Amino acid sequence: MARKKKHDSKLVVRGFLRGQLIDSETGKVVGDSGWQQNKLTNDGLTNLARLTGQQSGSYPVSYAVMGTQTAAVNMSQTAVVGGVNVFKALNLSTSGTCTLTCTASFSSGDLAASCVVGAAGLYYTNSALFAMQTFATSNWASNQDFNLTYQVRFATA
Repeated sequence: MARKKKHDSKLVVRGFLRGQLIDSETGKVVGDSGWQQNKLTNDGLTNLARLTGQQSGSYPVSYAVMGTQTAAVNMSQTAVVGGVNVFKALNLSTSGTCTLTCTASFSSGDLAASCVVGAAGLYYTNSALFAMQTFATSNWASNQDFNLTYQVRFATA
C-alpha cells in the first residue's frame, strides 16, 4: 500500500518593532531601539482569528501608544503600562512578503513634559491591545519626535 503524502503547513505570525528618537530641529536620530521581536497578546490573537472569519467584534489594528513600562510583556496584558501620549493613528501598508507595516510619528507636542519611554504597543481599538514590547528606556525630551515602526510578518513553516 502506498503511503499517503502528509500535507502539513503552519501559519507563523511574528511581530517586530523599532523606535527612533529624532531631534525635532535637525532631523538627526538620537536614539534607536533597533528591531525588537514583540509579543502578540491573547486579545490580539483572538482578534486576528475574528478578522479572518469576518466576525462581528473584530477590528483592524489602528493605533499606537508609547509607555513607561519596563517589565516583560505578559500575553494576557491588556494595556501598555504608563501610557505617555494619546492614541496615535497608524499608517498601514502591506508588501508582497506577507508583512503588515504600521508606522506612527509622535511629535514633541504630543508630550505634556519630557519622560522616559520603554514600551510601545499597537491597539485595534482605543482600548484593546494587539501587540507590544519593551525596549531599553530612552529619555524623550520635549524637543524630540518619536518614530515607531511595527511589522507583523506572516509566514508558513
